[in-house]
Amino acid sequence: MEKRITKQELEKMYGVGRKTIENWVKKYDLPLIRVSPNKKYIRKSDLMEGVN
Repeated sequence: MEKRITKQELEKMYGVGRKTIENWVKKYDLPLIRVSPNKKYIRKSDLMEGVN
């Protein structure tokens, strides 16, 4: 199984807030995995592709 990062972990990793992560999802077309309304993940490989 591929490594997944929660939205909250992403906020802590980059020192940004929820809105910034939401902007990145839109701007870089990052595929956010919604498990439930409060559980959202991104695959580590997708994050690396979107940022690079």
